[in-house]
Amino acid sequence: MFIRGLFVIAILFSTSAYAQEDAESGFGVNVGIGLPYLGQVGANYTFSSQLRISAVYNILDLTIDEAEAKLVMPEIFVTYHPFSGSFFLGAGLGREKLEVTATENGGTNQVRAEVTAATAIAKLGWMWGAQDKGFWFGVDLAYIIPMNAKNTLTAPGVPTTDPNYQDVVDAMDKFGETAYFNITIARLGYIF
Repeated sequence: MFIRGLFVIAILFSTSAYAQEDAESGFGVNVGIGLPYLGQVGANYTFSSQLRISAVYNILDLTIDEAEAKLVMPEIFVTYHPFSGSFFLGAGLGREKLEVTATENGGTNQVRAEVTAATAIAKLGWMWGAQDKGFWFGVDLAYIIPMNAKNTLTAPGVPTTDPNYQDVVDAMDKFGETAYFNITIARLGYIF
């Protein structure tokens, strides 16, 4: 699946990179906010009015009392603007990592669950003003598909036969197999 994803990105690049020779290329940076990834920061390179490549680091970091959940996903993707306008379609790859920790008994006992998975990403959205150098604004919707998830559970003093232990393992397995949407409510960028 990973090799097929790279092949699709290579095909998009090779067929579209030179479609608009008169468009200006340029490097840019962007920040965004969305759900579930509250923080998004990235860099992009514009090849033409139709083709861009982007690298984005997504993060969700929550702490409640003695529990913490952190979900991160670096990703790289290609956006294709079929009409050379603001609308785009995108495809890419990423690597998500969910880390959940809970501390009990005044900090003497810590339970830690970690799920990592490669991800395939499909996107669609709009980038207004990205055809010119300078500031641009965008929104997008991504569908994230995890693959080959690996789980690690550290629970000192809890037997693996305990029903609570098995519930956590089942939840980790389900997260590592479940595709989900990420909506970017607002993304602000600048192309140099």
